[in-house]
Amino acid sequence: MDVPEANDDSFGIEVILPEGGKIAPCCPHGPTLLFEKVSKGGEKGRRFYACSACRDRKDCHFFQWEDDKVSEARLLAREAENQSKRPPLTLKERVKRFKKLGSLRLDEKKFCQDCQMLLLPAEHEAHSTHRSAGVSSAQLRRPSVLLRPLHNKKSNAQYLFTDRSAHFLLDSLAALGYNRVLCVGTPRLQELITLRNMEGKHEPMKSLLLDIDFR
Repeated sequence: MDVPEANDDSFGIEVILPEGGKIAPCCPHGPTLLFEKVSKGGEKGRRFYACSACRDRKDCHFFQWEDDKVSEARLLAREAENQSKRPPLTLKERVKRFKKLGSLRLDEKKFCQDCQMLLLPAEHEAHSTHRSAGVSSAQLRRPSVLLRPLHNKKSNAQYLFTDRSAHFLLDSLAALGYNRVLCVGTPRLQELITLRNMEGKHEPMKSLLLDIDFR
């Protein structure tokens, strides 16, 4: 993470847990984290808020000193910027669209490869000049196979494993007796866990996917 006055190896950055119910400001990626620069001698520097998702400020330039007095005008401008960079649809809206698309006939199900989104019949014409393809029921059960991988390692850190790798990881976790799995940037592993649970042939495994890919 890029930090002002942080140009050598004589310091480290620590994450400070919130105290007294203090609410952190938000950037386009959600609530920020409170950081503190600490020198090798143990001296602590000024605390600041920065993005919790992106390690490079080129990907998210949010920065605020903890003791800054932020004006109302600046808060309004920040909220407007956050709104402009948020996904066009909320998670709830996307789930609703996904369920609706699942109930359509096979010839009505399409995926726009240029926009990287599933299309409802009313949207087909608007995407007629884009590259699009039909979507099978098997692909809807594992929608990550439709997506292009995100390559920015500093901000995305996403891993779209091959089927062989994903099955190997899942079998290894099951063999080790794990029944709670946190999938960080691994949507295909999350999908396999969900499908295995639906089969009902194995011990149920709880999982949670953490991925800032809004698709």
